[in-house]
Amino acid sequence: MGARARTLVVAALAAGTLSSVATGAADAVPAAGSPEGAVTFSAKNIGHCKAEFTIVNKTNVTSYTIDWRIDDELPEGRDIGLPFPVWRTGDPNMASKAALPSWPDGGAGTNTESDRTMVSDRAPVTATYVQDLKNLNGWNPGLPNPDAATHKVSYRMVLGPAGNNGQTADGKPEWLGDRQWRSITVTGCAGGGGSLDSGSLGDLFGP
Repeated sequence: MGARARTLVVAALAAGTLSSVATGAADAVPAAGSPEGAVTFSAKNIGHCKAEFTIVNKTNVTSYTIDWRIDDELPEGRDIGLPFPVWRTGDPNMASKAALPSWPDGGAGTNTESDRTMVSDRAPVTATYVQDLKNLNGWNPGLPNPDAATHKVSYRMVLGPAGNNGQTADGKPEWLGDRQWRSITVTGCAGGGGSLDSGSLGDLFGP
């Protein structure tokens, strides 16, 4: 696990801010870019065996982190010290960005019930990451089914304060999707660049 992933794990565990275990129905996941929550996330196929991931963040929290996997690999996932397994979280890390002062390590200070330094009313900040399935930054294992022309890429949000930074009555992580997997198909992995699909809006509620 990379240093950034370790930092996020420690911060999340110390603050008690991990979102709840997946229990909700897939159709409860807000559509990417919809106004239901202060944090939305999505992915799209950009061809040439690459996927682009986006987090739009209206909070000052930088610990919202995307986990992802390829072709339903490693059904048991990896243990990085969280209460649940993860897959390709960590290197490179795909986390939210926010203007300063941010939480947990950008000067916002300690968040408590009486002094809430995690806020959800900021102008949106967008973080975009591109993952090249043919160049996985030294990951072991590498690309499953390396001769395939297309790959299923699944992704979800796994870290970050639940329930609108604790400001909702029930504390549920309504914009995080309860760790439900979303999926897209990435093309152009054998030969040419391949055609583009509609991204996660078309496949938002896929398995």
